[in-house]
Amino acid sequence: MLLSRTRSNAAGHIAIDDGLTKDVTSGNVGADGRFELCFHQDAGSLATWCKNLQESSKRVQTGPCSTPICGRRKSTGGFCPPLNIAIHIVGSRGDVQPFIPIAQILSKPPYGHRVRICTHPAFKDFVESQGIEFFSIGGDPEALMSYMVRNPGLVPSRKSVKAGDIGKRRDEMWEIINRAWRSCIEAGDGMGEPIKATDVENVEDLFLADAIIANPPSLAHIHCAEKLGIPLHMVFTMPFSPTTAFPHPLASMNYSGTDPKTANYLSFIMMELLMWQGLGDLVNKFRRQKLGLDTISIMWGFQLLSRLRVPYTYLWPESLIPKPPDWGSHIEVAGYSFLKLASSYTPPPELTAFLEKGPKPIYIGFGSIVVENPDALSDLIFEAVKIAGVRAIISSGWSRVGSKCNVPEEIFLIDNCPHDWLFQHVSAVVHHGGAGTTAAGIAAGRPTVIVPFFGDQPFWGQMIARSGAGPDPVPFKDLTAEVLAESISFALMPSVQEAAQLMAEDIAEENGAEDMAKSFQDRIGLDQFECEICPGRLATHRHKKTGTRLSGFAVCCLVDRGLIQPPELEIIRRKNWYVDEGVEHPLVGFTAAFTDPMVDVATATFDYSHALRNRPQHTKHEDRRQSWIDPWGDKIGNGSVASNGTSPSRRINPTTFTRREMELYAQKVARKSLKTNNADVDTLIRQPSLYDKQKAAWHARERGRNGHLFYLTRATGRYAAELTKVGLKVPVAFFYNIANGFHNYPSCGYAGVEVRRRDQIIDFETGIVAAGKEFTLGIWEAFSGVVIFPYQSVHEEGAKGIGKGVWRGSKGFFSNLGASAFGLPGYTLKGVEKELQKHHITKYKAEIILIRLRQGIEAFRRSSQQERDKVIGCWKAHNCPKKQS
Repeated sequence: MLLSRTRSNAAGHIAIDDGLTKDVTSGNVGADGRFELCFHQDAGSLATWCKNLQESSKRVQTGPCSTPICGRRKSTGGFCPPLNIAIHIVGSRGDVQPFIPIAQILSKPPYGHRVRICTHPAFKDFVESQGIEFFSIGGDPEALMSYMVRNPGLVPSRKSVKAGDIGKRRDEMWEIINRAWRSCIEAGDGMGEPIKATDVENVEDLFLADAIIANPPSLAHIHCAEKLGIPLHMVFTMPFSPTTAFPHPLASMNYSGTDPKTANYLSFIMMELLMWQGLGDLVNKFRRQKLGLDTISIMWGFQLLSRLRVPYTYLWPESLIPKPPDWGSHIEVAGYSFLKLASSYTPPPELTAFLEKGPKPIYIGFGSIVVENPDALSDLIFEAVKIAGVRAIISSGWSRVGSKCNVPEEIFLIDNCPHDWLFQHVSAVVHHGGAGTTAAGIAAGRPTVIVPFFGDQPFWGQMIARSGAGPDPVPFKDLTAEVLAESISFALMPSVQEAAQLMAEDIAEENGAEDMAKSFQDRIGLDQFECEICPGRLATHRHKKTGTRLSGFAVCCLVDRGLIQPPELEIIRRKNWYVDEGVEHPLVGFTAAFTDPMVDVATATFDYSHALRNRPQHTKHEDRRQSWIDPWGDKIGNGSVASNGTSPSRRINPTTFTRREMELYAQKVARKSLKTNNADVDTLIRQPSLYDKQKAAWHARERGRNGHLFYLTRATGRYAAELTKVGLKVPVAFFYNIANGFHNYPSCGYAGVEVRRRDQIIDFETGIVAAGKEFTLGIWEAFSGVVIFPYQSVHEEGAKGIGKGVWRGSKGFFSNLGASAFGLPGYTLKGVEKELQKHHITKYKAEIILIRLRQGIEAFRRSSQQERDKVIGCWKAHNCPKKQS
């Protein structure tokens, strides 16, 4: 909650508001690409604020969003039921590779889950060659690496801005975010157009994520998890959780007299705030337009994962970076995750001959880095090798280093070669400092020279130098042949080689991939995934009346017998992510009530201008293809007709359901318009309304002679509708945000206290309940606090606590009365807004229902009558226990 009191007026600036606004940081992009943070003005208050933030973060673990470690399963004696796990990864090959052993372990016994790695299409062949399912989330990692080399910091150069690089990267991130959502609900590999569940031939190909594992840059993780109501587990190769032990890897610190521990902690907040400022509008657009979720204010959207205490597993050895003492139990350091490729690699004869020809060479390679002038870099490396008097194996990488030069006799060029094989045959390694390459060098016991380009690479260079396994890192911009040769000579010193070997011995005892898989399995709470009627099957629905968890198979058996009806069921949400606690000050709430709509207007205006510039092209194939959401687009049934030429009437039956009928059935359930399962299939058909006919006619005109005018009219109408929607939400945001500000204000500033957690509002009913509770409890807490707080303070601190108690009581009186007054309309209006969203956003809900329906019906069709009867018997025994005599 304290995080919402941070303000930023510009990149590199943070101010803290605890009654008086105090400037805390300023910053600029350094020459090495990291952000230079300078801490100043009132270091004492900064330390106090940081301490309060840490204490507040620790208290969150007792709330409903905490993630306790669950014991091993006992109900079935194994790791059932198997889950669908989506692993989201954005980055280079070095970012992707550590996840492959994790995916392999989770997909094999004893876990047996279905795991898909969702990353860039450039890594499709690599992922699939390791036996792991792949899904493309778009993006070009090579273009990203080239951009990062040219703009190593968070703020781009003027040249890149003029070249339009910013727009390209934002478009790429928008594609990645949207495809990450597709990877959670879609079959196939994501390489083509979206595939709907009704178009998938084989039911076993359907995919609906039951859990998400992700690295932080993938960005869509928590939002997809919130939409689906599923667990999330973060995994990363560099520190991303706030700590006082060291600064954020992307921050270059200037403490200016401030306590280093405090500044280190704040650097993580600063970095995430900067990233949120750059991409927060895309995230909110994704939440609103694609997922139908509330937007998150730009004033408190950063540090979301830390506030929710999302489980983290970091992949590095504690011998390199020990786990900081201020990291909670939800954060673990597991060790490196290695993909073992050496056993399947056969070196080319030329490489074998080079290795046998003389003393062990050194390795030089910059992996996924793309430099602007590879020839100059080649000449520099060749000269450094000559000065150092060593032989070298040079990896050409994405920059194709050395490919256009005359290669000296003491140098050998290679393309792809497994590091776990190659590093066993060299005496030292020189590279860019990527986490994966750094790990491979340390594991092989080889001294390491790091030449950082951007990002976390300087951080890893410092860690290697601190451990004694290599020299101080030399940034690429400062690199010369003489400096590189000196670093190579330092790395070959006996003391450095001994330090590297000692680290390798420690790492040999660790298995990061195994530890990560075990941590995920322990924290997931697998018992809550199991059907209570059919042990070992995945529970997909909950019976509202009894709370019983049911698998799709059990649902089909019970519905077929008429024991339950569709309105009695709901899709299970296994994790309730409480992302919006709101602001901590009514004035901030007032500001947010208007700044957020302004951002929404700007986003709608950008989308409108983009739509005008990029009119979609209609193909003949598209004209013929019926939309999956048009239930009147084709006939129902299997083509049979009655003797009078009409479709025969038949009851909804899981044994005869066609895919098309299942689709319409799912849409009915999503709209809550199906009251009973004892009905004819014909009742699923929704006749086209006047709006449907007009919409179809309008789209036809857009493909006609004057289609551009019709398209322009529709785009303008949509823009007007978006602006109207924003306008209608302003009064809701006004009362809602100010109510939250009053509610949370007692925790703010001097002598702050923990406040009662506001109920989550998901529909009209919960809005009314929250409003009523806020009104009654707010008035009670306002008047009772005037007496209770002074008494408690005097009891705890004696006479010196009188002032603190009076301050708490008076502030609580003012705040709670304000929360009562604004909460009554604010939370009620929020409930109305949520209820309207609930009834209009059914597209993805229907898709999710359809996936579960098809899976359940397929299991039903494959089952025997004996298995079905057993389900009925278990249901009756579970819900109708024998009366005691």
